Amino acid sequence: MAYNKVFNPDKLPSFAEPERRVSAPTTQADLSSYMNKPPPPLPQSKPMKQSLNYRYSQTSRPPVSPTETEVADRRVLWELYQAVDKNGNCLLSEKELRQALVNGDWTLFDPYTVKMMIRLFDTNQNGGINFEEFCGLWSFLGSWRSIFDRFDSDKSGNISINEYANALIAFGYRLSDKFVYMLFKKYDKRGVGAISFDLFVQSCISLKRMTNVFKKYDDDRDGYITLSFEDFLTEVIEQR
Repeated sequence: MAYNKVFNPDKLPSFAEPERRVSAPTTQADLSSYMNKPPPPLPQSKPMKQSLNYRYSQTSRPPVSPTETEVADRRVLWELYQAVDKNGNCLLSEKELRQALVNGDWTLFDPYTVKMMIRLFDTNQNGGINFEEFCGLWSFLGSWRSIFDRFDSDKSGNISINEYANALIAFGYRLSDKFVYMLFKKYDKRGVGAISFDLFVQSCISLKRMTNVFKKYDDDRDGYITLSFEDFLTEVIEQR
């Protein structure tokens, strides 16, 4: 069976996808973790002292009267946003957003991870990321950075196969060693036996989505489903 019979999707971080983030309040670590590791292209003079709550959704808006610290923190993000908004239209394209997102070794995010971030956070479906969406995206990645650092037990800045397997177990999955290895190799795109931060996020979100699709058809939660070919194709297409 691929997942525990009492599989709890919340074993995977409740902020795994932005539509659920209202149930996971932003903490100081959410923003400062990603702001400091790796640092953004623009220098940061001091660590964040207070949490931000700029999660973008229909039910969550920026505070009406932000504190002085929150204004300063938001200004840092605005400066970064402006630095990569090359055409000054206040809407980051995929290419522009990629310039703002780097791994711990300063490599740019994988293009598909950037595309995934735009699909997740482009709430008004205009093909780009405005500043409010950017703030939500940054907090989202800060939360994932905290998870990544927890499983990066040797503090190498990457996730090894054993660390990856431990993460999947912690998220509630029971997968064969063969499948975990296959999944790991898919996201080890550099072929170095390690997964960078961006690809770790990409793999976890993709796995969660596939699990959610499977659960729709696995009514008795026995780990087996009967699926027509057309239903299968529909689900595959909708995941892309």
